[in-house]
Amino acid sequence: KDQSELRHKKGHVQIKNLYITMRKQGCLPTLYGLSFLVSFFAYAWSEPLTCSANFERDPALKEMKFDIGYGEETFEAYIQPDVSTFYQEKPGSRTAVAPHFVALAGMFVNMSPDNLRLYWDPDNGRPGSIIAYNTPFQATGTATFPTHKFYFTPMDSNEVVARFTVTPPQSVYYYDPLDVPNDPEQTRRNLDALSEDELEKYMILKKTKDFAEKYFEFTGRQYLANYPRKQPSHFMWSADYLGQMHWATTKETHFVELPSDDELQPIRASPKERVLKEDEPRFLQQYRTKDQDILNMTLKVTSYAPRVFEIDNFLSEVEAQHILKLATGMDLSLSTTSGSAGRTKEKDNTNTRTSRNTWVPREKTAIVDAIYRRAADLIQIDEALLRPRDAGTHPDRSSRSSIAETLQLVHYENGQQYTAHHDFGYPNVDDDQSARYLTLLLYLNEGMVGGQTSFPRWVNAETGKALTVEPKIGKAVLFYSQLPDGNMDDLSQHAALPVTYGEKWLMNLWVWDPVFG
Repeated sequence: KDQSELRHKKGHVQIKNLYITMRKQGCLPTLYGLSFLVSFFAYAWSEPLTCSANFERDPALKEMKFDIGYGEETFEAYIQPDVSTFYQEKPGSRTAVAPHFVALAGMFVNMSPDNLRLYWDPDNGRPGSIIAYNTPFQATGTATFPTHKFYFTPMDSNEVVARFTVTPPQSVYYYDPLDVPNDPEQTRRNLDALSEDELEKYMILKKTKDFAEKYFEFTGRQYLANYPRKQPSHFMWSADYLGQMHWATTKETHFVELPSDDELQPIRASPKERVLKEDEPRFLQQYRTKDQDILNMTLKVTSYAPRVFEIDNFLSEVEAQHILKLATGMDLSLSTTSGSAGRTKEKDNTNTRTSRNTWVPREKTAIVDAIYRRAADLIQIDEALLRPRDAGTHPDRSSRSSIAETLQLVHYENGQQYTAHHDFGYPNVDDDQSARYLTLLLYLNEGMVGGQTSFPRWVNAETGKALTVEPKIGKAVLFYSQLPDGNMDDLSQHAALPVTYGEKWLMNLWVWDPVFG
């Protein structure tokens, strides 16, 4: 008893001193103060748990020096940790097992001033399938496989202007008709014909192409962005080893009773009126878990490459049923496979995605709003960033719109699936280079056969089979589409496996970095 009390006092003092120090150093946002305290209390009495949110620089970021014709430059590149560390073992003690699923991202860059169409070539004499429209000096792409073939055509003809064969490890393929080999004069004339804006974009892509070679030499990874793309501006949970636990807390406790229909009308309050202070009760508090002001959310690491976390009991059954009830009054359309700049938004005819979906705005009901707020606390992002804001809130952002897409509600029936794909799109050539940053999957039912979420290329030392997550009511799955250095994470490729019995309901929340659009 004496030892227990001593440990209690020591832990309390250590927590208090650490909290004060971090506040003085400016690295602990007031909004997250409670989250840190609860996490440190958990650490003081439950040693297997790690500290909640760590805002320090990722230790896997390494300085990369290079010269691509502009003098020596530096870049903080992400070096994937040795697979042995995922098992808390000495580096080099284990070897990664090659995945059975051999695929990769395919990024196709249009370095011309013309609009183009990108086709997948079946290579059997039949017409190709259109994948995307490539605007001038932009990239688009799709998940693909070795030996797959693609080609570009102009918008107004079927003349093939460039062909590509996917040859690993290369993921990025460029079409550059302006740079004429062994003819500098013609190259100069081509560039002189460009407008100032076009020339600037062309030079960015040219520099990106040169940088990507250096980046690959340093990291062994393809560069799926435009150089220089900044590191993510939002928080990223660390994933150091299998089974690692993080804690986050929220005042958005579970709804355990359903409010009346009159109380669940759409939200029409102004951005300023929607701000809740930490000491204020949450909306419709009387319908939430009694005598509970704080909900603890535990994130469990299931993969470090890509970074994947499972969160049990993120939603209550009442909340899940409320979302499903909303779906009964909505029209569900055949899902599309868009998600990348320039991707076609036509209905998918390739059986890549056979589900149906609709969209649930945050303002639909107070319960949906609470889910957004809880998600914001889970991912350690101010909830105000997940809705429209007034001019005085986060004025540093280039847009006052939400950085999150509207919640997507998806329904899979028997036999339906979404084959392996990436959620990220390829950033445009602009200052922001906005792209999807993270995905939060929310399962609304269970009991079906099949329907798991699969990560077929996860890095591990035990099996070449995919990592799979079983659907369970209220469970959330968080994974990142970007790496700590700002590059897109090719390993974040994932699939919704076919439902072979029953049905599956889930929601997707996509958050962008640095802004949405």
